[in-house]
Amino acid sequence: MLSALFFSACEDKTDLSKKSVPEDICIAKTTTAANTEELEKELKQLQKELEHPCTVQCCQLYVEKVINEGSDVLGMPAGSMAKGYATPEDAKKIAAYVMTLSGRKPMHPEYIQEGNLYFNGNCGGCHGNDGKGLGGTHPNLTLKELKGVKIRKKMRIEALKKMLKTG
Repeated sequence: MLSALFFSACEDKTDLSKKSVPEDICIAKTTTAANTEELEKELKQLQKELEHPCTVQCCQLYVEKVINEGSDVLGMPAGSMAKGYATPEDAKKIAAYVMTLSGRKPMHPEYIQEGNLYFNGNCGGCHGNDGKGLGGTHPNLTLKELKGVKIRKKMRIEALKKMLKTG
């Protein structure tokens, strides 16, 4: 029997447990499949689950992670984003503000005002003060599902398919 570990769009549960995110937001599921037909059914279900827009908690933590660690996953014309544009504490505030750009209520609404100031000072030069990414040269942060999250979902699904094919 083949065994596969399915992850949601969020980072692994270990990292998220440090952030006090409810367990039902980013869950790892283990599944065993006896045949290809069953695997295909489970892959379709996983695809369906991953197509839903990211939860506020997951996206907010993703934005914090990108600010703190940088990212080269998007392949934007302007290049990758380096880490260290803000302190970890300020990254939380910026991420809270970024959630408002797509009309969402962040996990910590009390961070919005200060996050706006940090965003305009640290991030607006590349993303624009409106967060739309300066005509596509940088990521548009006003989307309900951030492009980086969408790409990571696709990468996980492709990796899972490859793993299942090789056994």
